[in-house]
Amino acid sequence: MLLALLLLPWAWGALAASPPVPTASVTLRLLQINVFHNASSTDTQGMALLGDLETHSMDCSTCEIRFLQPWAQQGLTPKQWQDLELVIHRDLFNFSRTVTEIAQHHGGGYPFVTQFSIGCELPPNGTSRGFYDVGVNGEDFISFDVDGGKWVTRQRDKLALYAQDLLNQDKGAARVIQFFLRITCVNLTKSFVQHGKESLERQERPVAVVFARAPPSAGTPAPVLLVCRVTGFYPRPVRVAWLQDGEEVGPGGRLNSSGILPNADLTYQLRSSLAVGPGAGHSYACRVQHSSLGGRSLLIPWEQSRPWGPGLAVGITLGVVAVAAVAVVLWRSRRR
Repeated sequence: MLLALLLLPWAWGALAASPPVPTASVTLRLLQINVFHNASSTDTQGMALLGDLETHSMDCSTCEIRFLQPWAQQGLTPKQWQDLELVIHRDLFNFSRTVTEIAQHHGGGYPFVTQFSIGCELPPNGTSRGFYDVGVNGEDFISFDVDGGKWVTRQRDKLALYAQDLLNQDKGAARVIQFFLRITCVNLTKSFVQHGKESLERQERPVAVVFARAPPSAGTPAPVLLVCRVTGFYPRPVRVAWLQDGEEVGPGGRLNSSGILPNADLTYQLRSSLAVGPGAGHSYACRVQHSSLGGRSLLIPWEQSRPWGPGLAVGITLGVVAVAAVAVVLWRSRRR
């Protein structure tokens, strides 16, 4: 969808004055999903991601670009954004017609879904890596080889080979894609990083808690599962480890992790669990390392509950008797 940017004159020269190179690796990714319900009905949605921030979106019932960050409209003039919307709308119409013709020619069944991922990655060393990948129904289908300037299939069926041959016939389009991935995308990424620096560099400290999930009461003794829940942190990279008697527990079957998952407030969460033998007599703690902590670590020990001793049992028994006695007195007074 947003490859239509290549057709606009300002995409070739207006961004020639390149902004500074980002100080950390960052990726600009343009995503497009097309749902072909039948030969005459198609739904299309698109979005742009700078790192893990969604910056722009588009519902192509209207093909109007929505700006999801306060700085997302900067870098291009309002007229340039309007021109882009018009070109995208025209490009999507032609794309849908072409895909429908291919599907009918090869007997493709409806419905089916196509996914596009287009963009570039900028490491802090000043290099760049462009990518353009296409999937069908959730599986890799075809990709553009930026260095070779040609399309390469990810499947060996007739449809993928036909699409590869068809796309590789247009040498001019291949050169335009190379220019976009090597020049235009790189300059756009640098521009967005410059304008969105505050959003990209924000730091949210993690909050962590440790609790135990006891094994079922019936049967033979089973390990206790210790769980460390870490949430509310940003940016995404985080390291969570378990310490046993002050020493980090190595990888193995005792450890398990949910992986890093998104929260609704644009932060992240993670759960890490450790299987512990019952009555092992060790101390355990969860250690969290994150950039927002300024080089320090967050250490949360597991506080084991103390067993009931004879004195505690006697105290509970006396308390229950006292409560029962008060209840009897109140009941008799009401009867009188």
